[in-house]
Amino acid sequence: MGFGLALGIFCAAAVFAGYVYLSRAIEERFAGRLWSVPAVVLSQSLMIYPGMPLSAARFEEVLAARGYRMSAASMPSPGEYVRARDAIRVHFRDFFYPGTTLKARQVLVRFQGDRVLSLEESGASRPYVEVEPVVLARLFGEKRESRLLVRLKEVPDHLIKAVIAIEDRRFFEHRGIDAWGIARALWTDLMAGRIVQGGSTITQQLVKNYFLEPERTVKRKLLEAAMALVLEARYSKEAILEMYLNEIYLGQWRSMAIHGVGEAAQFYFGRNVEDLSLGESTVLAGMIQAPNRYSPYKNLDLCRERRNLVLQRMRDLEFITAQVYQQAQSEPIRTAPRAAFGTVAPYYIDLVKAQLEALYSKETLASEGLVVYTAYHPEMAWEAEKAVQEGLAELERQHPWLQVEDPTERLQAAMVVVHPKTGALTALVGGRDYALSTFNRALQAHRQPGSAFKPFVYLTALDQFTPISPLEDVPKVYHVGGMVWTPRNYDGRYRGLVTVQEALTHSLNAATVNMASQIGFEQVVQTARRLGFRSRLDPYPSVALGAFEVTPLELAGAYAALANEGQRPELLTIRKVVTPKGTVLERRHVEMTTVTSAAKAFLITRMLQNVVDEGTARGLSTLGITFPCAGKTGTTSDYKDSWFVGYTSDVLALVWVGFDDNRSTGLSGATGALRLWARFMKSIHPWISPQPFAVPPGVVERLVCTESGQPATAECPLTRPVYFLEELVPSGACHLHGD
Repeated sequence: MGFGLALGIFCAAAVFAGYVYLSRAIEERFAGRLWSVPAVVLSQSLMIYPGMPLSAARFEEVLAARGYRMSAASMPSPGEYVRARDAIRVHFRDFFYPGTTLKARQVLVRFQGDRVLSLEESGASRPYVEVEPVVLARLFGEKRESRLLVRLKEVPDHLIKAVIAIEDRRFFEHRGIDAWGIARALWTDLMAGRIVQGGSTITQQLVKNYFLEPERTVKRKLLEAAMALVLEARYSKEAILEMYLNEIYLGQWRSMAIHGVGEAAQFYFGRNVEDLSLGESTVLAGMIQAPNRYSPYKNLDLCRERRNLVLQRMRDLEFITAQVYQQAQSEPIRTAPRAAFGTVAPYYIDLVKAQLEALYSKETLASEGLVVYTAYHPEMAWEAEKAVQEGLAELERQHPWLQVEDPTERLQAAMVVVHPKTGALTALVGGRDYALSTFNRALQAHRQPGSAFKPFVYLTALDQFTPISPLEDVPKVYHVGGMVWTPRNYDGRYRGLVTVQEALTHSLNAATVNMASQIGFEQVVQTARRLGFRSRLDPYPSVALGAFEVTPLELAGAYAALANEGQRPELLTIRKVVTPKGTVLERRHVEMTTVTSAAKAFLITRMLQNVVDEGTARGLSTLGITFPCAGKTGTTSDYKDSWFVGYTSDVLALVWVGFDDNRSTGLSGATGALRLWARFMKSIHPWISPQPFAVPPGVVERLVCTESGQPATAECPLTRPVYFLEELVPSGACHLHGD
């Protein structure tokens, strides 16, 4: 055997061995998960219906939050809307995530003033329209790559041709390496005196991005070429192109890397990839070479210049006609609202992440493409954030002593919003600025509830007392652990004999503690435990005044039982978790625990309505709150904490205001937290429909004399209705009037 033949056999064997090695490496990688796809966290969807108190301007905000943009054309394309004087025509795009499918459709929404007048689709009226959820967050791994996988058949033909025209015009002709392309690139670079064109094929780019480190060495280039040849031998052109279109890097948003044309279409244009126009497709194709340089958000002129170059290449290759070329060149580059993309609701997402990490590993959440559906209501939640930020700023303007120079020491607030009938935690705000402080006060701040705890003391007393039962509002001495303690009223005045309803309406400390001593402090603690309080509670007189620590979320859950006819709901954030194949891993149902009767819960609600009408929360009427609601203020010693918890027939909101270091705010519940609550409740008018609280079985109504506070007779000149438990209806009558 000659030397040449032996050398040839050796080289062939080496090439074969290299092919087998690289082929196996590629197969092993492709046999598993091709990409780490982060879990996506979604909000609730939104129902729009005729008669809804929603203005055209507010509806535009709903659309902008989901990445829709206004169109200048008479008929909108998917992801766009057209605004007329009293109507908005929306082309809702396809929305598909495992667990939710909403088909693309055009809907005409007509308005009459601040209400939805009608909904029309294809000329027919509709009873409602479901607007897709908002993407709240993506739970990334270390690389923080955001990717929405697409199939090649979903990618429009003009996007494929745009990518091929600008990146690899002979893609369907070469076998992984394009010698003509390399030569052409070298010649172009020599003529220009600088590197203006690369010679890498789409296959080589995929290999470089997917398998290799970004080092510039001869060894890496040789390996890249070898792997490109193997890849082309093992996979079809269509499979390679699909992988490439899902892999390419197309820009940065904060710390998040945008990968793939599916994610880029949503990010830059608010469209599904199949809905991209030719002009939009050429923008994305042009960005592949230098995504951040040619981003329409960074430099619109450079972006337009690059787009036009791609169009020229497509025209030169006869991918498009001269007419189409001219039309696409004149098409304006219109991007989606950028605020609609990325992580929102950071305090809420922190809670969701903590709950998810108790169920799944961080690797699973970062890589397996789970879809997490939550109870978050984006429109209500954004109004909650705004109410906290603007409300605190207003308090600081009104009360100069609240102003501090250090932003980390500023006045803080927390807000919790719940639908009591379902337990859905629709909004949660843990502070005024997450960027300055990630401390979630709604979950982690342990503060004294003060008088905001009193309704549960009165709930405990309803087995023995009625709303008109007499109480002594006088100072009494209590002995606790060798100490002497006397409760003081907020205003320093004592009113003598008062009714139960008057004591709660005006938040009288002395009367409340005196009542609690009669029913037993241990009984008050037991009631609190049934209502879900987990904090330490000691059966001392001060427990009746909320002299212990709770979290805002804990207190909101207890109030939800009052608002839900004695049924305490388990507060719900995660509704379900779905795999990319549609398998439901977790589904959370509404869970209720009976903690008191519907009749007793109604009596407390009725007395808390009186707090709003006549008592410590009567200032709500001057702040524009005119709908039926119940609520209770709370103020702790030295004005360290300001609370207000209020609810309607369909929503409950809790607000806490205070300083993190526990110093005095000088604010009562009425002058602090209540004002933020009113600001929030007025702003969510389109999303709620407050109704009078329904009277449950077991409750009866009687007229009471306003002078004596006793059941009225026909001779009483002034009366008012009062509700009683049917087993505790007073039998006496007023003796001030008549014979």
